Amino acid sequence: MVVQALLIFCIAAFGYLNSFFASSNIGRPLVVSTLVGFALNDLRTGIIAGATLELVWLGAFPIGASNPPDYTSGAILGTAYVILTGADVASAVLLAVPVATLTALLSNFMMMFVVPIIGHRADRYADKGDCNGVDMMHYLAIVVQIIPQAGIVALAFYFGQPVIETVIASIPQWLNSGLNYATGLIPAIGFAMIARMIMNKQLACFLFLGFLLCAYLNMPIIGLAGIGACIVAFLYFNEKKNNTVVMDGGVQDDNEF
Repeated sequence: MVVQALLIFCIAAFGYLNSFFASSNIGRPLVVSTLVGFALNDLRTGIIAGATLELVWLGAFPIGASNPPDYTSGAILGTAYVILTGADVASAVLLAVPVATLTALLSNFMMMFVVPIIGHRADRYADKGDCNGVDMMHYLAIVVQIIPQAGIVALAFYFGQPVIETVIASIPQWLNSGLNYATGLIPAIGFAMIARMIMNKQLACFLFLGFLLCAYLNMPIIGLAGIGACIVAFLYFNEKKNNTVVMDGGVQDDNEF
């Protein structure tokens, strides 16, 4: 368990480096749950749990000062406990959502009270023209945020397994059945959040086209994704062609300098 807890710590730290690597989405459930599955020798369950939790938080992204629940910790612990206890993947949702909400409190505390102190210290270095000091405060802020959060995830994994096993064993069958249904319904929330951000009159027709192809022609998701990629390519290259710059009464070739 100690080795596994260390692996969980490393996975959590890697996931929390998302902002350090320019918001590369490495902290998303699909990534960290897969890594947990690999670390705990059950890659298949890790991928399935990651895909399930990714749908739950599909539209959850930190924007400015608005931070969603800490889906990184929720995905890691939810996936780990499902693998270790052999519970149904739907149980990952039951575990991950409250865990993500609780760990978000720690993240908000660090952002509200600890990181500003480091930021003010960086301001003093900047006033003195000390670039090395500013860099040092930047990396210190990263470490101060990552180490406690990753440590809590690892400790929760190490000490919490017996408790989680007891909780899962005490879940009645009707609730397990409800979780299975909820697992199918909750992703709709994620899709709705995405649709609300991107939906407009120009794009609505493509959404309904995909629905009609899937509902009436039984086209698989991969086929729909391929058609969507073709439509995007068609629109992109035609828009690029229409935006060709007209210079000296002629059309400039994109290959000319």
